Amino acid sequence: MSSRVVVIPNRSGRKLWGILDAPPGAAGIPVATVLLSPGLKTRVGPHRLYRKLAPAFLTRGMPVLRLDLEGFGDSEGEPGTERVEEIYRAVALGRHVADVVCALDWLENSLGMRRVIVGGLCGAAITGLHAAVRDRRIAALYAIGFPVILHSVQSTPSRGELHSKREIYLRKLFAPAAWLRLVSLKTDFALMLRVLRGLSAPSGADTHPDLNPDVATGLAALHAEGRPALLIFGERDRLRFDYEEKFARLHAATLASYGRQLEVAIVPQTNHVLGDPAAVAEALRVTGAWLDSQFMAITAAGPAPPWLGARPYSATA
Repeated sequence: MSSRVVVIPNRSGRKLWGILDAPPGAAGIPVATVLLSPGLKTRVGPHRLYRKLAPAFLTRGMPVLRLDLEGFGDSEGEPGTERVEEIYRAVALGRHVADVVCALDWLENSLGMRRVIVGGLCGAAITGLHAAVRDRRIAALYAIGFPVILHSVQSTPSRGELHSKREIYLRKLFAPAAWLRLVSLKTDFALMLRVLRGLSAPSGADTHPDLNPDVATGLAALHAEGRPALLIFGERDRLRFDYEEKFARLHAATLASYGRQLEVAIVPQTNHVLGDPAAVAEALRVTGAWLDSQFMAITAAGPAPPWLGARPYSATA
């Protein structure tokens, strides 16, 4: 494998910095992968997650571009606000779609790549979905810790998250250090009260005011053109509970009709960032199996299907 630094100018004239990893040996199928900076993190990902997941693509002959979006990592620009929840909300609404399009233009002009898998962790995943709706060169969505809510201080926790927090509090009943935090007023009493209130509240609500409406329409757009998506969640990830309780339950019938175009994998006993070697190994296995079923097996059997083709970017789509 070889790596090199790339600099891509975006439409605002700012430089986006990235690392392009080229696969060893002969190229495989003509599909590249773009892993975007996740939220406030850089193109490396937390605990170098993207470096650890890149071999799933590289060993199948796919180059991997890890890119810092405008205002993050080494790329030029500013996030646009100092409030974290506002940054997350702007990302969830598609703030960086134009940066992704510029990256696709660069891959096409420099490497001749017109078919691209786009995504990454959290904010990178929702950015990838927004971009896929706008640009049909994106052949698939690769999403880890996929966010389905519009972040704000008023966001409502899922019951799964509340039950997980309750289990943590129950275990701490027998931990002297936890009691010391309690009596020294270091405990997050607001969170504790939120857990108790949430678990005692009725659970039959079918709508959630903090749900991002672009998620349903974006996945529907992918499905309409047969483009696949892989969603990977850590078992203990708060965003997994959001997805299952606030989104998947509401859209159960529609999601069931997507079949294997939409695959959801839960990595056991890990968190949002897949923060241990066993979790990364499982994510690699899941990713590899998905690539083999959606790309390698298809192209080995004959001509590429229409959804692997490309249509030009539409600024008004």
